[in-house]
Amino acid sequence: MTPQPLFSVKDLRITNPEPYVDRVIHEFLKIGEAVAARWIEMPKGILFLQKAPDDPASGAIYAYDRQSQQLYLLEFEGDDEHLRVEDFSEILAEYDLIRYLEQPGLLHQPGSA
Repeated sequence: MTPQPLFSVKDLRITNPEPYVDRVIHEFLKIGEAVAARWIEMPKGILFLQKAPDDPASGAIYAYDRQSQQLYLLEFEGDDEHLRVEDFSEILAEYDLIRYLEQPGLLHQPGSA
């Protein structure tokens, strides 16, 4: 897995995102006219599956680091931009993605993913 930094809250022009971090995710989703099909929120991070509303196989997985206020695209081996809701659970377990919500600093460290 490779985390790719995308947007910060400043890029999205959001001031004071805490404690209402759902605004950050919703602003990001509006860019691609997408929806969050799955969402896991923890004190330090959020993991979500973004997809087109009418295409069940159009998803990609993103992480939001609440401390650095940065959004990341999580890239995986294979076709990682056409994920389905079912794929989210499998990838969550296979790559132990919860650890990135518990320790979002791991997203910033090259070679740690």
